[in-house]
Amino acid sequence: MNMENDFRKEARKQYLRYFRFWFAGIGILIIFCIVMALIKRSGNEVPRTNADAPAERVYDYADVLTDGEEEELRSYIAKMEKEYQIDIVLVTIDQSVEGAEAMEQYGLRSKNWEQNMQDLADDFWDENRFGYNRGFEGDGVLLLHNWYPGQNGEHLSTSGSVEKAFSNRDINQVLDAVDAYYDTNPCKAYRAYVKEVCNLMDTSLKLPFSWWTVIILPVIIALIYAVSGSAQKKAENTVAVNAYVAGGKPVLNDKADAFIRKSVVTRRIQSSSSGSGSSGSRGGGGHHRSSSGASHGGGSRRH
Repeated sequence: MNMENDFRKEARKQYLRYFRFWFAGIGILIIFCIVMALIKRSGNEVPRTNADAPAERVYDYADVLTDGEEEELRSYIAKMEKEYQIDIVLVTIDQSVEGAEAMEQYGLRSKNWEQNMQDLADDFWDENRFGYNRGFEGDGVLLLHNWYPGQNGEHLSTSGSVEKAFSNRDINQVLDAVDAYYDTNPCKAYRAYVKEVCNLMDTSLKLPFSWWTVIILPVIIALIYAVSGSAQKKAENTVAVNAYVAGGKPVLNDKADAFIRKSVVTRRIQSSSSGSGSSGSRGGGGHHRSSSGASHGGGSRRH
């Protein structure tokens, strides 16, 4: 028993000695992340300055959400708006926006589905004067989802800081997030929309690995170390117990040296102005001017 206790103490010393730099690195990393989180939190305390826009953010005209789901989305959007200083709006409709009949019925300017989706989204944003910092070309984003049979699809309208930040690739990334869930769980799809927008707007330092890596990797290494050390020590004890005996008690003289996928068609909006930029660049994706003259970015996807 004494020999076993001595071995365990020695093993612990060896373990701490061998991984001391690892533990020191983890400690420094934890302190660094705490400091960065405090800096980010202090930097996010920017009050909303636009008092012209309505407080509502979820306009479910297509009635695809329950009352509880609408309230859940409102709470989630309010939380993310405060953290990222952008207005986030969701609008669902269930109407034809294509062809001559739709033009006449709704006063649309085009027979084209994509152009009309863009106009409806931009006009809804402009007329309600959304924008975290101001009511014209203010910071924010709006998702318009049309559930009309045969014309199902979305348009993402960006404004202000979001327009400047989002490339064509970013816009498609948001639409991908919606398309992953909309046909099975609309509420989850719209949460994914909000989350993806905020992830893309997050300019804080992001670590190339997760906290789980920091926690789990040392445990795995420790287990490997313990198993290999125990096996090696057992082999050595076979000799040590027989070779070194004083007063009938074994004496430890040695130290161990154990060391779905879904296919969709993406179409870009043919905007009235040029300068949308390439899909890999940051900012200005789908840049155009709305009927009110405001600058917007965005893109559509029809299913």
